[in-house]
Amino acid sequence: MASWLDLISEAQGWTLVDTGRLEKLVEGMSHPHSQYPSLILFAGNASRIKALQALFPRNNITRRGPAGFTRLHLSTETAESEQPLLFAEGSLLRHSGLGGSSLCRWPTEKLRRYPIFHGRTSSLRDIKEHVISKLLLPWTQVLCFFVNVAADVQKVYQVLDIPRGKIKFGSQLVPNSLRVIMVLTRKDERESDDTTLDHSIKRLKEDLKLQIITVDLRGRHLLSPTAAFEPLRREVLSQIQITQREKTDQGFAFSAQHLCTLWNRTIKQINTSLENLTIDCLKIARENHQLNLVSRNHIEVFLNEAANSGCEVDDIYVFIASAFLLNAYPPSMHHIVFKELYEQELLEAWSKQAMSMSRSACRSVLAHLNTLFNEMSPTKPSAIVRKRVATGFFQRYGGLYSTNSCFICLCRAPEHMMACRHTICDICVVIFGMPSRSAEYHYDLKHCPLCNNDVKITIQLLPPTKGPLILSLDGGGIRGIIQLGLLRSLERRLGGGITIPHIFDLCAGTSVGGLNIMDFIFNKSSAGQSFHKFPELARKIFGSPGTSQELSALSIAKCALWIKYFTGFLADGWYDGNELDNVLQEELGLSRRIFDFGTTPSTGSRVAVITSRISDGKACVLANYRGMGLRDIESAYEFLIPETQAHNPFLWEAFFKAKKLPGFGSFQDGGVRANNPLAIALKESAIIWPNAGKHDLIVSIGTGSTADGVVSETNCKSAIRDSAVPRLIRAFMASPSMDGEQGFFEALNFVPDHMRADIHRLDHVLPAHLPRLDDVSKLTELSKLSFSVSDNLMDQIPLLKQGSFICQGSILCKGPRPRSVIRQLIEELPGARFQVAQGIDLGPIDEDHGCYECGYYRKKVSITVNSLEERFIIEIASSGAGQRIGGFPKSAKELLHDQQVDSHFGRPDHAIIAWPRQRACFCLRGTRRVVQFADPPSIIKKRRRCI
Repeated sequence: MASWLDLISEAQGWTLVDTGRLEKLVEGMSHPHSQYPSLILFAGNASRIKALQALFPRNNITRRGPAGFTRLHLSTETAESEQPLLFAEGSLLRHSGLGGSSLCRWPTEKLRRYPIFHGRTSSLRDIKEHVISKLLLPWTQVLCFFVNVAADVQKVYQVLDIPRGKIKFGSQLVPNSLRVIMVLTRKDERESDDTTLDHSIKRLKEDLKLQIITVDLRGRHLLSPTAAFEPLRREVLSQIQITQREKTDQGFAFSAQHLCTLWNRTIKQINTSLENLTIDCLKIARENHQLNLVSRNHIEVFLNEAANSGCEVDDIYVFIASAFLLNAYPPSMHHIVFKELYEQELLEAWSKQAMSMSRSACRSVLAHLNTLFNEMSPTKPSAIVRKRVATGFFQRYGGLYSTNSCFICLCRAPEHMMACRHTICDICVVIFGMPSRSAEYHYDLKHCPLCNNDVKITIQLLPPTKGPLILSLDGGGIRGIIQLGLLRSLERRLGGGITIPHIFDLCAGTSVGGLNIMDFIFNKSSAGQSFHKFPELARKIFGSPGTSQELSALSIAKCALWIKYFTGFLADGWYDGNELDNVLQEELGLSRRIFDFGTTPSTGSRVAVITSRISDGKACVLANYRGMGLRDIESAYEFLIPETQAHNPFLWEAFFKAKKLPGFGSFQDGGVRANNPLAIALKESAIIWPNAGKHDLIVSIGTGSTADGVVSETNCKSAIRDSAVPRLIRAFMASPSMDGEQGFFEALNFVPDHMRADIHRLDHVLPAHLPRLDDVSKLTELSKLSFSVSDNLMDQIPLLKQGSFICQGSILCKGPRPRSVIRQLIEELPGARFQVAQGIDLGPIDEDHGCYECGYYRKKVSITVNSLEERFIIEIASSGAGQRIGGFPKSAKELLHDQQVDSHFGRPDHAIIAWPRQRACFCLRGTRRVVQFADPPSIIKKRRRCI
């Protein structure tokens, strides 16, 4: 079936039908990513069929089937060439029989329907002419009109007189390359008066001011078809070669794969506007590359460092050009992308260095960019070229470091620091790292891409189909042991040596919650180890005179407490600050900084510690990451980013004692402003993983609470107790800023209802009043409590067959010890199975799906859905009950998009699009020699045709 487009009448009006014919033909090409097709449109009278049979003898032009008003073919003779020919044909000048093809009776997975909303008129003739002019002609290189009477010329005029749809590349309009060929034929073999026809064509050229080529075949009707249409063949090929050369020179030659994507986006726009249809190819090509836009701020940071190091100007040009090499896309359009996306950013950054040099600097960078692109080849990608340039640059000039910019790409903020103190972002980790043998979505970096020094680190990234797991820990002084008890219970439930860093992707903590997180992530302590050493640490911090152990009499205790409040208020500190710093330095290290190579965990866990600014009390965040997305300028909290490494705070500076941080100002414990950091963690998660959409799981853990109704009320009304200051103090202590429970519910108010099921609050209810934050005498009692966690926390391309899609994929485990997780799951849930929520069985959960050597786990599953948009849930079922696994519900379309299967213009990390992905375990096996081909062979067998 060659039918491509048709207009059908429905109750709400006219609908354009696209059968997906273009996609089918592109998929049948031998290597569509490197083939650059041209589209020829044959329209007019019946002579076009004879011409097509003569020009394309190996194509079956006359085969029957539902027609539509446009049919599409791929020239069999050029199908495997670098420049294949696509030709469309239809009786565009007549409207009889339009919509009679009933294309919807042959539904396919590619057939799409688009209601047409036409503002000017709803007549069929005008709609069809606008569809041709606005939708079809912008992508057509050669338009052949077959006419034999003057009336046909008038219809041609009506089509060509309509302003065509616009194709642009950013702000630059793509030049019109349409060539119009008027093919003159005879209505029959008898002689007729051609004067009127010739005069009409002459007026057409004058009125439209178009370069219209006339091919007169009226005197060749007695020749054989091949001989009769030979002049047309020569003219069509000549015009195709001209347009292809022009597009290549201008940088607007689209591959078949790109052309198909751009066409699909074009046709979708008719739903909103048929009158003013404009396609921005740059915008479409960069949809998956929003994080790859070069930033002026990052360029400024590099230029300042380079200027301070005395770098030669030309070396700076080459270094910046090689960074752009990682981002300019598509490669054949790198100079256009440079002018549209990078030039202005570079001008503004350079203007701060030398105003008069900025224009010449941009020209020099572009010249080097062109040279580097010519250096690239299938065996020498942009990453290799960039690494060569960067390594040579740093060998000449030594160390240029930044904690706020990834010097590898000059696009993004860094997420990790390497041992050489150069920083790297997540996307560059994928480009320059190698998939680790330790676990899924772990990448090994053996050498720094900038200086080539040994670094040997493993970095874990968030899988694309998985949302982040977030841990939020309240502040609470000595009651932090309750928090540790709950986390220890969680680790015990998981078993297999799995610790908190293996579970959560983002950990946010305030005060003692932040201290516990740092012990987990940076000291690599388990929750059980932290639980056992916490009492001694708390006694060192809070064990000052004035505790209940030393004040035996109640009256003396109250008196001493008030004196302590007063003296602490005057001294701006309750405890010995030096002793407090010594304890924290001993626990966290004297020289370890917040953002450092020692704080880049292989588990990929991000750490955010909440502090508070003394001047205005605003909550602030100290973190071991920078975040991929953008933060709001006006926000309820401030993310602290040091300008230099010297201003990068030490770990021990983030807690308790009011102190001045160089480059930031004075800060105090974050518990006075955001004792529950859940709201901040939610916002930071969206910044770190802007493409994740939503979280998979959030666990907020408190430091103890009292049972409902336990309120200390007295019958006596004291004038002092009910005065303004005590009332304000009580209100402040019960506010969301100080009360972790209230902070949790306040944060929950801003979470959509459909996301709340994945948010859990863990806390331990105490029978009496909560102990004071510094009451170390209660540590023994609190450590003997019984802690437990809720059971709720244990948590290929689709094929169309008989109207349904068969989705084949795998259930994987992102952690480094997946087999331990499976064993623990089997032990707690005997007979556990994977199933779809509707009760469809996906097979048992056992250890037979993977490798016993390295622990790799992969459970292959197959799910049938009625459409790609249908959402489904995969869950773990046991004894009739089911618990969904992370990330669901999702549709097959969402899963494909998350894994960037539809990234036809390339992935931001430059990974090769190969689908379905071949996965295997991480055991080292014998390797074969890999042979690379610049021109991939055809993967589809062609049916031999008889000529």
